[in-house]
Amino acid sequence: MRILAGIIMCASLRAGFAVGGEVAVDLSGEWRLTGTDAAGAPIACPAQVPGDVHSALLAAGKIPDPFFGANETNVQWVGERDWTFSLDFTPPPEVLSAPSAILRLEDVDTFATIFLNGVALGSASNRFRRWEFDAKPFLRPGTNRLEGVFKSALRVAEAMSAASPAPYRYPNGTVPAINLVRKPQCHGGWDWGITQMTAGFCGDVKLIACDDFRVDYITYEQRFNADLSHCDLVALAEITGADGSRGVVTNSFSIAKPRLWWPNGMGGQNFHELALDVKGRKIPVRVAIRKVELVNEEGAIPGGEEDGLSFEFRVNGRPVFVRGANWIPCDAFESRQEAKLRGLLESAAAANMNMVRVWGGGQYEREAFYDACDELGLLVWQDFMFACANYPDGDFLENVRAEAAHQIRRLQRHPSVALWCGDNECRAIWHRASDAGAALRAYRERIDMLRALVARHAPGCAFCPGSPCNGPRDDMDGPNHPHRGDIHYWGVWHGGQPFRSFGEVTPRFCSEFGFQSYPSREVCLSFCRPEDMSLASPIFNHHQKNAGGNKRIRDTMHRYFSDPVDFDALLYLSQVQQALAIKTAVELWRSRSPVCRGVLYWQLNDNWPVASWSSLEYGGKWKHLHYHARRFYSNVAVLPTENPWNERRYALAVANDGPADVTAELVVEPWSFDGTAPRADAPSDQYLKETVTVAAGQVKRLGHRWGDHGFYAIRFGDAENVWFSAPFKECPLAPANVRVDGLHETAEGGRRAFEMTVSTDRPAFFVWLSAAGVPGEFSDNSFTMLPGRPRRITFVPRDAAPSLAAFRAALDVTHLQRNCGGPAAPSAPAGKGGERSQGLKALGLDV
Repeated sequence: MRILAGIIMCASLRAGFAVGGEVAVDLSGEWRLTGTDAAGAPIACPAQVPGDVHSALLAAGKIPDPFFGANETNVQWVGERDWTFSLDFTPPPEVLSAPSAILRLEDVDTFATIFLNGVALGSASNRFRRWEFDAKPFLRPGTNRLEGVFKSALRVAEAMSAASPAPYRYPNGTVPAINLVRKPQCHGGWDWGITQMTAGFCGDVKLIACDDFRVDYITYEQRFNADLSHCDLVALAEITGADGSRGVVTNSFSIAKPRLWWPNGMGGQNFHELALDVKGRKIPVRVAIRKVELVNEEGAIPGGEEDGLSFEFRVNGRPVFVRGANWIPCDAFESRQEAKLRGLLESAAAANMNMVRVWGGGQYEREAFYDACDELGLLVWQDFMFACANYPDGDFLENVRAEAAHQIRRLQRHPSVALWCGDNECRAIWHRASDAGAALRAYRERIDMLRALVARHAPGCAFCPGSPCNGPRDDMDGPNHPHRGDIHYWGVWHGGQPFRSFGEVTPRFCSEFGFQSYPSREVCLSFCRPEDMSLASPIFNHHQKNAGGNKRIRDTMHRYFSDPVDFDALLYLSQVQQALAIKTAVELWRSRSPVCRGVLYWQLNDNWPVASWSSLEYGGKWKHLHYHARRFYSNVAVLPTENPWNERRYALAVANDGPADVTAELVVEPWSFDGTAPRADAPSDQYLKETVTVAAGQVKRLGHRWGDHGFYAIRFGDAENVWFSAPFKECPLAPANVRVDGLHETAEGGRRAFEMTVSTDRPAFFVWLSAAGVPGEFSDNSFTMLPGRPRRITFVPRDAAPSLAAFRAALDVTHLQRNCGGPAAPSAPAGKGGERSQGLKALGLDV
């Protein structure tokens, strides 16, 4: 228990601030969990708050690790039981003497009755609301007991479904009625997620006492002049008096020449330190000044005949090409999430992303998430927590009204929050209900309510009714039109289409698309034994939640690559082809700006070790895709403007999303697979070298075309790309000897790091460096190596750096030729890998 005398820790503020007359007691720490086990016998153990039942039981050795093997199925009884969290604490004298004391609870998951000294204070029924109960009459000197008795959300959902006149069945996961309860929908499983119907105090538990009033929320309104050289800032402090009365205190500031906040890659993340006067209390706050708009303009599609509706974000008057990914809860164990948030978001920013979408089947994230986005320049597309289902109206909707009003006010102060979106993919579901008319009415009532709440509590913030949709005012008809609003494009993955299909659509904004891969061997061995490393293994396949996912990976691999030589090669190639899929889409769509104005791939992260669409595997290690994203999302990038998987020819463009014009030398070199050097005297359709200037915020199309050749290496300043004239299985890939030399310790940003030189005797593709057991990132990876052009690579460990000898032992390098056959046999493995002759049956590729 932490006692914060004279300090309030409001969820709407980044840190505590002095507010005389108010005391907050933080009741986080070790509590006690009691319940019954699978056989009905009593069970008790310590439990951390914030935290959850599963984490407590795992830490106490009461359940096996749900992430290992198929243990998920062996712990489902946990979600079927009721559980009690209890804490004995002693309130400080200033709390006991104050005229008002409330118990404030955040993220109560989900159905809980709260007792103080044996007296029921009230009940919670929504994970996403803030719950406050009057504790003053029941507090006493000395030891007090606080209890939360949690009902099984699974059983409550089943009972609600049985009592409903219209059945509500959830199409995803294993809990059909989870859409009737306000908890993360992915707790019931998803096509990337574990089913873990947990319970507990997942957020702050605090006693807040005051002599006169407490501050509940602080929100801001910013009003600019035309050129943004002046901002009138209005701060609104919502307060509750000791007598329960409510009010709003207004502070106004006039800020000349404000230091503006910018997204990643466009400028600095600047903040202003101000002091609010709330009825005589001085409250320091940190405010970011920025103007974010979502522009939707009707008009003809540039270069086309059909009219459309644009979907473009502008920050401080400057158009933004959005580059980012979708975010899901970063761990299925609630207790592990907070420690992971910052690192995952830093990886997003390091890959040149400027937006993350908080997906509607998860949760409104913790303050630490939005603080990190503010500081890293990551815009946030914030879904309300509805996904892929119909939802009721009536009392359910009133519960949602309180949820939304709280969350909007809680998050409104964050400069990163750029958009509130009504749901994920609910707009195409209503017609599947037994009473489609009633489902449509409930949907529209919910969207109208959410739109009004955003307008009231976050004036000026953009709102969209759902994703995908045909624009902010489109409530239902025809979602996913490629020329209007945002789309989700799943033709390549779920539709099994070839990569060239990405080029057959030009979205105005694509907020979901993706391609699966397997995690690394290191992650696979965290959930299965070496003998289970096969697609024929039920244990391995328990960590593939997407029906038909293995077949799609296999079929695509056969389309573009020769067979992998062993299971490690299968894992490697799955990540290579995932990177190629997303690279193909992003580069083509980005080259078509200003028609397309943003891409958010599915998905950034995982919540357990699993085959998925993520670019950061569970634990935070970068997959091939994430290294490629750092290149194709860079401010300056070399792009194809024609489909390389279809035309086998290229038209070249250079994109510059930066704030200044860029002038650099553009070089296009033809290479043969055996390593024949490019010829500077070749015709201009084979070799190009010229100086090019690209204006800020523009895509410059250069119109150069090349026919069939081995492959092309393209450079524009620091930007690089490589294009091939045929699928890899048709290319005569020559054996290559890739070497790592000169490994030594160095320093990077004040931290110990390792530097090395990588070289090759013949062209090598998707060169992959790894250091098993050493978390961290390489300065570059999954790149093309050319003979005579060594690369200096740095590795920065995330944790304490190992010794040089230990890092050397962990270091390995591989590349495409080592992992698949083809017109030329792969070179012999060097270092690790062992025998590479298991055959397709052993790999499970024949299933």
